[in-house]
Amino acid sequence: MDLLNFDFEERIERAETLPARCYTDPAYLAVEQRRIFNRSWQLVGRLDQVAEPGEYFTADVSEEPVVIVRGQDGELRGFHNVCRHRAGPVAQGCGRRRNFQCGYHGWTYATDGRLIGVPDFDGVECFNHGEMGLIPIQVAAWEQFIFAKLDGGENRFGLLDFFEDIPALTKHCRVSEMKFAERRDYLINCNWKVYVDNYAEGYHVPIIHPSLMREIDYQRYRTITRRFYSLQDAPIKTGEDADRRYNATAEQSEALYFWVFPNLMLNIYPDNLSTNLIVPLGHDRTLTIFEWYFHDVESAAAKERIKTTVDLSDEVQQEDIWICEEVQKRLKSVAYDRGRYSVRRENGVHHFHSLWMEFMRSE
Repeated sequence: MDLLNFDFEERIERAETLPARCYTDPAYLAVEQRRIFNRSWQLVGRLDQVAEPGEYFTADVSEEPVVIVRGQDGELRGFHNVCRHRAGPVAQGCGRRRNFQCGYHGWTYATDGRLIGVPDFDGVECFNHGEMGLIPIQVAAWEQFIFAKLDGGENRFGLLDFFEDIPALTKHCRVSEMKFAERRDYLINCNWKVYVDNYAEGYHVPIIHPSLMREIDYQRYRTITRRFYSLQDAPIKTGEDADRRYNATAEQSEALYFWVFPNLMLNIYPDNLSTNLIVPLGHDRTLTIFEWYFHDVESAAAKERIKTTVDLSDEVQQEDIWICEEVQKRLKSVAYDRGRYSVRRENGVHHFHSLWMEFMRSE
């Protein structure tokens, strides 16, 4: 079966959305893992987790176990967390080590990936230590965040190719100086693209998010698309209102909602940033990982701001979970196959679908 045997119009004025089967057929996810997630930059952690030589942490990227480490030479590296002997784990959790030792048969590797210890292997012929090191992956950092990419391929796109001018647009936030405040995980019974579709447009805000509507000036809400990201620029309302959480500052007068292909969201308000990583667990089950960052996380006033921020975000998230799960149910209906885009409000969704098609068509 050809999974892409449908037309996709690059002009939003004439375009139809992706067919429902792209969200309901399990066959799509296996291809997405290879052609989209393996070939894009995935958020895996923070620089403060590997600040010193030998510090490491483990993660999963597109169902692939990886380990990120600060080498003894100070270099940041990433490897498949897979022993070359019989696929045991060379690292677990996080910590600090001079070398990695496989938890199965004890093969050891230096933090630069070299195989340095092979117990009880005498008599094995045609065995070259130099060819049996850990398999590296690409790693790069933006501000305090570490990203990994599994498929080097032709190395067509670096991390900054995906981020483009986001570093310039967020310079005033001093993201590298922010401190981690809280993490929350949400399990959602929907395809990962349903969640991204929902995030990529503000069209639903007046209907689904009454609290968010109190914060932003919807009439001036706009979505700007770039090569690999989109930005929803949502001006913050002016005037006093005790029910509102946010007020504009001299440096930032809008909420900035960045989506970076394929599954990363950066929500930037005048006093905080939250990351939202979308992880497919199955064709109809998705994990969303929220983390919040503030410049001050210790004072009593800061703790109160963190609480009100997370509470508002959680309220919005619960509303999004409800509608995403309702949409997923109805994508299986005989009454629906493809829809149309609002030219004014859904250019971000069309942009996401265009990139999805581009990567899915690439061999």
